[in-house]
Amino acid sequence: MAEADARPAPDGVALAARHALAWLVVGNAVGLWLALLLVWPELQAGEWTYGRWVPVHLNVQLYGWTSLPLVAWLFHIYEVHRSKVAAWAPAAVWAWTAALAIAALHWLNGHTSGKIFLDWRGGALWGFVAAMVMLWLVLALAWRERSAGWSVRRRTVSLLGVWVLATVPVAMVFAASPAVYPQVDATTGGPTGSSLLGSTLMVVTLMMLLPRAGAAAGSGRAGWGVWTYLVNCWLIFGVAEWIGGTHYQFHQIGSLLILLPWVWFVPWDWGAFQWTPGSRVWRVALFAWWGMLVLNGVTQYLPGLLDRLKFTQGLVAHSHLAMAGFTTSFCALLLVSVTGHTLGGRRSVAAWHGAVLVMIALLVAMGWREGGEYSWMVVAPGWRTAGLLLRAACGTVLLGVSVSWIKNWSLS
Repeated sequence: MAEADARPAPDGVALAARHALAWLVVGNAVGLWLALLLVWPELQAGEWTYGRWVPVHLNVQLYGWTSLPLVAWLFHIYEVHRSKVAAWAPAAVWAWTAALAIAALHWLNGHTSGKIFLDWRGGALWGFVAAMVMLWLVLALAWRERSAGWSVRRRTVSLLGVWVLATVPVAMVFAASPAVYPQVDATTGGPTGSSLLGSTLMVVTLMMLLPRAGAAAGSGRAGWGVWTYLVNCWLIFGVAEWIGGTHYQFHQIGSLLILLPWVWFVPWDWGAFQWTPGSRVWRVALFAWWGMLVLNGVTQYLPGLLDRLKFTQGLVAHSHLAMAGFTTSFCALLLVSVTGHTLGGRRSVAAWHGAVLVMIALLVAMGWREGGEYSWMVVAPGWRTAGLLLRAACGTVLLGVSVSWIKNWSLS
């Protein structure tokens, strides 16, 4: 893959990148604390127990580290830095961070909707909605000013994006309500195959849009056949989600099987683009984790495997594969592409991926043993204590690497 010339980072984009990296450090620090509490639960103090810290860890990683690179990307797409509202872009980033920080205190004090990744409730919810509305206004006003000089196609697609983004605050209020819940696999209490398909298709759509929305130069290889397949995948999701079902039924298993071609489609399409210098290491990592993520998700949903791994460290391994492996690579690629800055040196990048790989392998092994023998719930066997200590060691490496990234980024 060829690499294009680097670009200087506009203020709003650069600030969003720094805030994203700061939240990565916070999320990793909380994750390490949780790992230590699994070994020494007596370290818990007052009401801020393990259960209170879990939503902080999950949501900081999702709405901080994962979301703010997307905010930087949106600033880049809508050319906010070239508009009259450029001065409001940093304010929108600070509003986002402030809303997330206030929400973290809410979660630590037990105020949550009880829905994983949708723990927003009360004042925390409305504060975050206000931050999203402010961000939307910045993007909409920038579009109004800048779009006159764009091509008809770009102006139309970007306007569609503005209207889609306008629905996000409303959707957040709706989705966070405890009265609303998606289809559930009655045999596991977890998501159906179609629900997993839907969340993964959002990622696929973002990956197909990333190089086409200002993050790379050139054109991809995907033609009408690939785009038609993507549309059909979304249609299958809608039908399968409406029907519901369990991981013993073919239409739910098949919902995940249709993801397998995307393991090849996306890298094949991206190969025709020119990318920012310093991004290749993250593209390679992204596709390595992407392939493992899809294969792991499909196989773990199968009857027998899911029945043994549910409620064990095996599913925690899948979450880390998704977030620490794939999502971190995707976010890092976004930041490098829209700012032109290199993220991490060879050693720190290798240390990150190595620690993630060791952690995932360890958690899968622990999960398999936990699912086969439940005595670990009554006693603390040596193999589990050793595994948890090694998990904390991996968390220490991840925290150290993330600190080095933001430190070096600030100096670049």
